[in-house]
Amino acid sequence: MTLKSLLLSASFLILLFACNKKESGKIPQQDSSKNAKLKTNTVQEAGEGTPRKESINLFTVMPKDSSDIAFVSLSDIYPINDEKDTLALPNLKKMVEADAQYFTFAKNYRKRFLSKTHISENDSLFVYDYAKNKLASFLIKNLKTAAMLNVYSIGESEPYSNFDFMIGFEINKKNLTGFSEYYRDALVYVGKENPFSKEPLKPILWKKIAKKDYPSKTMKNEDRTVLKNSLTGNTYFYETKSHQYFLQDYLDSYKTIYARRLLVVDTKTKEIIIEKLYSQSEGTSPAPLNYENGDDAIEQYTGKLFKNKPDVVFGFLYESFGCPSISIIDKSNEEIYLQCDNRH
Repeated sequence: MTLKSLLLSASFLILLFACNKKESGKIPQQDSSKNAKLKTNTVQEAGEGTPRKESINLFTVMPKDSSDIAFVSLSDIYPINDEKDTLALPNLKKMVEADAQYFTFAKNYRKRFLSKTHISENDSLFVYDYAKNKLASFLIKNLKTAAMLNVYSIGESEPYSNFDFMIGFEINKKNLTGFSEYYRDALVYVGKENPFSKEPLKPILWKKIAKKDYPSKTMKNEDRTVLKNSLTGNTYFYETKSHQYFLQDYLDSYKTIYARRLLVVDTKTKEIIIEKLYSQSEGTSPAPLNYENGDDAIEQYTGKLFKNKPDVVFGFLYESFGCPSISIIDKSNEEIYLQCDNRH
């Protein structure tokens, strides 16, 4: 599942862009001026088998085949790789294949799961669809805990291992009526209070601008390395009351989109707040811009997603092997990666 998202006065534009070098189709040279530098924080990767720690754990929801069940996997924060851990899952060798593919937990396994994930029976599970601006909440004590065989293990010969299963909560699909198809735009949080602001996010409506109007900003060395053989393509702009979003395309030798560079500027102070590069790799590819594939094809969103955090922007990259992230628009350079249980 992918997460879909988006983001990105006259006198200022003249001053800001006057120093911008004209682009000849090649990557711009670095600007050594102090004002052009932007400090960024490195996102620390968790070690293999270690749950990734985020400032807020967000999960995804998926339909369970054609049944009336929707499933929320929390396996990213509940690793069960130890086959000797008899309290994580029941003895799979004693289960017939049909029963092993999906089963709910007995009390002792549920208790262990809640304890290890620091979830209380009095907590709630919140499902928020940012495209529909729709929220549903469920008391944990009213939800069943279940194990579902992940799609890559279906059809494999038994016995199954603990790692073959996703562990989480089941929700009756009728309680998610009106949500996006396959719940593709839904985020899930488990805790005591709803963290979502419920202020409607804005789909970014990109407008083409001249390349000379893209702000002058030192490009990080690692980004220059990624883009060394690319050519500049179209340049785009979007503006809200609080932010201006500038997006630059980079093309490969076949003139297809290889990468995009995003700069978000504070509308009042004219300061560049965040800089992001979204590039092609073995497991990633730049997402199409909004409405390129139809009136309902929306990828990039921006706005007030969380009650207690700054605005966000997301939806620029497709992930094959990892999980999509949400960028916080402030100097922390925080990326919130979804706990999407991607088993590739």
